[in-house]
Amino acid sequence: MLDERRAEAVYRVVKDGGVRAAAEVMRVDPAAISRYLAKAASEVGLPLFERRGRSLVPTPAALAIRDYFEERQESATSLGAKLEAMRGAQAGIVRMGVGEGYLNDFVSHPVHDFLATHPGVRVQVEALSVDAIISGLSEGQLDIGLAYNPTPEARLKLWARRPVPVQLVAAAGHPLLQMHGGLTLKDVAAHPVGLLLPGYGLRKLVQSAEYLEGVKIHPSFETNSLSALRSYLLSGSGVTFLARRSVEREYAEGILGCAKLKSDLFEKSEVHLFTQDGVRLMPAIEGLLKLVTQHFRRGAVSVGYPEMPLRK
Repeated sequence: MLDERRAEAVYRVVKDGGVRAAAEVMRVDPAAISRYLAKAASEVGLPLFERRGRSLVPTPAALAIRDYFEERQESATSLGAKLEAMRGAQAGIVRMGVGEGYLNDFVSHPVHDFLATHPGVRVQVEALSVDAIISGLSEGQLDIGLAYNPTPEARLKLWARRPVPVQLVAAAGHPLLQMHGGLTLKDVAAHPVGLLLPGYGLRKLVQSAEYLEGVKIHPSFETNSLSALRSYLLSGSGVTFLARRSVEREYAEGILGCAKLKSDLFEKSEVHLFTQDGVRLMPAIEGLLKLVTQHFRRGAVSVGYPEMPLRK
């Protein structure tokens, strides 16, 4: 690759019209420019200039070096502008992995507010299981994670947490809703149950309760979609475990009912906001993380799903 200083000398002689003009711009002796040109010609193995009278006429090789140097300068300017924009959190990309139940809330509030003030930043939000979020953060494929009931990991940095108690949810009038004193998994296991697939926070919570109570639930329906699980519930096909706030509207309208579970695990379950530990976050990531954390700590975080017709 041609030495940068020699390439600049060729560029200046072509652009400024001669050795003396190039020497003035580069602030060196004209003899130094002549040496740069000779070494550049030797380095590329091609003649760079032809002398015609008192003028130096560039050859195609010199013009190619001129174009190369100009492209390098433009690229450096473009790179500098991009890096400066990133330092000011006005460029870049932020990748979030979020539990499906929190998508609407976070896209409508902190993500919306962030995009309004950072139009040059691209935000990618994926609905993922807690296992996929942790894996994505650990492998550098995600920047921010928001997940329900994650397994504690030393490689993750926790920024905020909020309790999200889980109850049994069933169609109004279901026999389990008539029982008092808290339901056990043994009570629930006698009925059709819908669950999220393994790897999701809600399923992990149920698995922990199964282990402690010595009961195994055999679901009649499994899915990776909370919307599908909600449809299963609203159709009256069976019961499931959800946060009460996720069905608040249906509960208020008397379509669904909720019942507490005896195990403390369901009452103490939480949603966590975290990033990978030990990494320096880009300014754009820090900017969105700050808004999400503030939204989270205000208690504004809610569990919700898109509006869909109810089966009555």
